[in-house]
Order: sequence, then C-alpha cells, then structure tokens
Amino acid sequence: MPALSGLRLLDFGQYLAGPFGPMILADLGMDVIKVEPVAGDGMRMAGTPFLGCQRGKRDIGLNIKDPAGLDLALRLVETADAVHHNMTKGTATRLGLDYEACRAVKPDLVYCNTYAYGLEGPLSSFGGLDPLYQASAGLEYEAGAVQHGHDPLYYRFGMVDTSNAMLSVVGVLAALFHRARTGEGQELWTSLLDGGAVFSSDVMLFADGTPTVRPKLDADQRGFDPAYRLYETDDGWIQVAAIGDGQWAALCAATGVPDAHDHADAEAQLEAAFRTKTAVMWSHTLDDAGVPNEVALDVDGGESALYDADAERLGLVTEYEHPTLGLLRQFGETINFSDTPGQIVGPPPRVGEHSREILEELGVSETEMDDLKARGVVTWPDDNYPWGW
Repeated sequence: MPALSGLRLLDFGQYLAGPFGPMILADLGMDVIKVEPVAGDGMRMAGTPFLGCQRGKRDIGLNIKDPAGLDLALRLVETADAVHHNMTKGTATRLGLDYEACRAVKPDLVYCNTYAYGLEGPLSSFGGLDPLYQASAGLEYEAGAVQHGHDPLYYRFGMVDTSNAMLSVVGVLAALFHRARTGEGQELWTSLLDGGAVFSSDVMLFADGTPTVRPKLDADQRGFDPAYRLYETDDGWIQVAAIGDGQWAALCAATGVPDAHDHADAEAQLEAAFRTKTAVMWSHTLDDAGVPNEVALDVDGGESALYDADAERLGLVTEYEHPTLGLLRQFGETINFSDTPGQIVGPPPRVGEHSREILEELGVSETEMDDLKARGVVTWPDDNYPWGW
C-alpha cells in the first residue's frame, strides 16, 4: 500500500506551479481532488501541456465564487488533510478559502500556498510565470554564458515552476509528519523565487562580500572545460564528464589525444577526434575506458524516451487510457520504495469528471446535484464538453 494512502489533499491550483506538486503526492498515494473552476483550469487553454501535471487526481468542477460552491468547497476541506494552491496574495481570502477560513472547519489542516515572489515584501502581491523568475534568479544569464557576449537563454521547460512545486511537496510532507507527532496543522508557503534559488545553491559570499568562484559556461555554451562538456561527433553530440586526473587521462587515451597538463591545450584536438566517429560508437569506447558519458538525445517529442526499454524497466514510463484521447504514455514513478510503492491511478481528469462521485461522498442528493449544475455551481462532462482533454 502506498505510504500516503488514506490521506486527502485538495488541489485548488491552476497552471503548472500549483498542480504539479499535488500530482506527485497523488503518485505517492494521496487521494488528490482537483477543485477546478467550471470553466476549466486556465492551463487547459495551453493545450496538451496541461496533461503533464494532472494525472492521478479526481476532479470536481466547482464555482467557488458562488456561495453554494464555497459551502461545498469548505465541506470538502473538512474531509481533507491538506489544501494546496498557487493563488496570488489575498485571492484566497477574498474567495473565503484562506488558511483561517479553512482552519475554522478543519483545525489540524496543512495548508500550502505557492506564490510567485513570496508572502512578504513589495512584490508579494504580484503573480508571476516561470520565465520571469528564471530571469530574476539569474538563471537565464547563466544559461546564456552572457559573460562571453551571448544573449541570455530561456530554458524551455518550466524548471522554476517544477522546482517550486517539489519544494511544496517536501513542505507538505514535513507538515504532515509534524501533525502526526503533535496533532497540529499549520500554514506553509514556497515560491517561484524559492524554486529559482535551488538552482543557485552554489552561490556564496565571503565575509568581505566578494563571491566564491563558480564554474562558468565556456564561450560555445557547451560546458565548463574540456573534461566536462559536450562534443560534436560524426552524427550528433555526446556529453563527457571526466572527473579527476584518472578519468581525464582515460579520456585522452581513448581519443588518442596527448594528456596535456593544461586541459585547454587539448580541447581543439578532442573536438577533432570526436568528429571522426558517431556518438554511439564514442559512447561505447568511453564506457570501456571508464569515462562517464551520455549521448545527447533528441527525444523526438518524447517518443524515444517513453519507448526506451531501460526506462520502462526502471518504472519511469507509465501508460493509461484517457476517455477522449485514448492511450497516453507519460513519465512514471520517480521515487521508489521497497515496501510502500507509489501508484499512478489514472489519467489527467476532464473538468468535473468526478463531480457526481465527490458530491455523493458529501451526501448531496441526485436532485441537488442536478440543481447545482443547472445553476452553474458545479459541472461534469456531457455531450457539450468543450475540451479535448
């Protein structure tokens, strides 16, 4: 049985930074209920990226701006162990779903809000999106090797969104552990800025304010030095990570390049050597020599990664039937347990897919459900369902 079985979390979040953390908690066994606006999570408009942070959840389409919808939301809070969302500062209070309101109906509740900037300070009331905090955390300058005259570079994936979300997972688990020991719930928060800080964990200042030395990308944006970088081969690219003198010597021997004490003297020769064979051939050669390496893959939209036999054996791939999209493949379990394995219980839900089921658990009659839907308080999929997912 998964470690978090029997625990329930309500996910009031939208887009990526809010829902990604609850999805991971669902993978670990929590009953995660996505409380979604009747018009749909704003990220549904982005298309299929929505599917990447929603699996394993039950979904109720609920208009919490309507007093009847808010009442149902608070009745759900009474049944929950944790609430999670990424509303901007003050929004939950205006809706009647802030920590104080939720704690009034569930005193030992764990309540997590993921912000953009944070709870305090002049920017605390602003919302934000991933690239804004990649920029403000300095990550785009680092990625672009701006010190060599290049432009800043935006990472395509929402790395700050997801790092923030994973911090929220850790925070919720720590708060639940505290509650198990003391019986006390609490409020916690993290932010996109916090997520960006994770990628700057090696930034430090000495007592006089001068910074410590950090490795910097080279002018070609391929790595830190000749032993730790990407090389172009006859048919693609290979990443080499030769750590220490022993692996550097093995790299030079495998490529036929003289073992120069000054690594920079060997860089041009290594570049020429790697262009003589394919990436796969070099990978086998370096494996035999004991030099860490990986072929830099174009995953072809995910196909090569999600049909990789090794990834399947490791449990990194899962598949399930979606009611409108058919069979979906996606990354699978990312944490493995000897005795309490996780579970991936199903595909990303449609808006309100489980509304009737959840309302029935709250004791709402069929007649009341139909009335609530007619008034726009709740929704569930019907023949006029507007989304493809």
